[in-house]
Amino acid sequence: MKEPIVKRPRVQVRTHIFKVVFWLAIAIAPTSVAAGDLYALVIGIDRYSTLSDLKGATNDAKDVAQTLEAIGARKVTLITDEDATREAIFSAWRALTERAGENDTLIFHYAGHGARQPAILDGHEAFDNMFLLSGFNETGPGVNERLIDNEIGHLLAEEAEATVVFVADSCFAGGMTRDIDPSLPANSRVAQVSLDPSEDLIPQRVEALGEVSEKALERVVWLYAQDQNKVTQEYRIKDQVRGALSYAFSRALEGAADKDKNSVLSTAELKRYINRTVKRYSERRQRPEVNAGSRGLSIPIPTAFGGGTEPVSTGLPGLSLYRTPDFRLPQLIGVKEVADKTRADLILDGEAGWLYNRAGDRVTRISDEMSAAALQGAIDKWRFLAFLAELKSTEDPDVSLRDGSRVYKAGERVTFQMVSGSHENILLFNLAATGKIQLVAPVRSGGAVWQPANYGLSGRNALPHKSFRRSEQIT
Repeated sequence: MKEPIVKRPRVQVRTHIFKVVFWLAIAIAPTSVAAGDLYALVIGIDRYSTLSDLKGATNDAKDVAQTLEAIGARKVTLITDEDATREAIFSAWRALTERAGENDTLIFHYAGHGARQPAILDGHEAFDNMFLLSGFNETGPGVNERLIDNEIGHLLAEEAEATVVFVADSCFAGGMTRDIDPSLPANSRVAQVSLDPSEDLIPQRVEALGEVSEKALERVVWLYAQDQNKVTQEYRIKDQVRGALSYAFSRALEGAADKDKNSVLSTAELKRYINRTVKRYSERRQRPEVNAGSRGLSIPIPTAFGGGTEPVSTGLPGLSLYRTPDFRLPQLIGVKEVADKTRADLILDGEAGWLYNRAGDRVTRISDEMSAAALQGAIDKWRFLAFLAELKSTEDPDVSLRDGSRVYKAGERVTFQMVSGSHENILLFNLAATGKIQLVAPVRSGGAVWQPANYGLSGRNALPHKSFRRSEQIT
């Protein structure tokens, strides 16, 4: 395998590469430049020789590859499971870079396990992040079946003419912060590994490469999926186990993110769509953030796909429900009992005394004495949330946190900012665990001549399942 070994100047930009659990980096030609050809290397790994297997990484890769082929990619190389070796990846990528030229776009997509190791190069970060390939082993020659963040950066920088799209549906964190049901079969794409240095050849290669320069990556748009202290799970999406980022990226390419229907995806459109879609399917566990390396970057999409949307239900959707044998299920509306926990939207665990959602979050406490009406209310809340998630509006209000997307401690003051370009009235309400609707803030922009509304709502963060008071708690 041919790999660069030339010494290069050190520039501290490691924070731009693999800084988060998984990230999407998009560098696409400005709209003023004619779109060229599209090339892609798509990798998905479910089967590992020494690590726990995943269930949705190859689903992700196949979906991304099929979407790219459908929108007219000139060449898509799909590598899955045991075929995803270090040598095969380097070779396939360089074959694509040899074909690509000015105005072309290259995509490098990875779905699989990630991990962390002590930093090889001295710098401002204590750890390197890495992709673990199918044949990875902590000892022996298999220890080299991994890709380090520094190497990935140099791979992106090797392409001097075409622009690059890098999608990494993986994670590198070491623990969770949210309270979930540990018995749920929700795979995470992170592994804890200990490397035997006796046959590890990668540190020598990384030291020869040095730090990648910022200038070499200036045409890149980075989407940070979430911080390095969170674990990324796999989710059931449309009856398949999937990664939320890969699913959102594929739908964006099909045109679902093209808000103005001009067959061009701007960075702002991508950010808006990826944020909402990933949060929706991850039950808000993932909080992606897009930052552009330069302004005016966009991606053209075929007119046939522009503006694609998913069908919207006209009523409350039904949900699948799994219950443990020790819980007696009353007669309920809008749920279908399933025997496979992995296919359930809601899980009733009688022994634990909790109703969980499909991501493992606690929804509400349950007991044999709980009335059918109370349980129905909790279930109807999630049916209503599923209905709201399907709604598509041409001018949704932009809702953000004034101090940014991060973890807020209980009792900490938070301020929501709401900007609407077409809605004069905003009704803000909370759905309690019981399904009860609690009014928070009816506001009106007012005035004879309507102006775009800019609203602010301040509250105090609270732990879930507590009483709700309008002036004190926003959960």
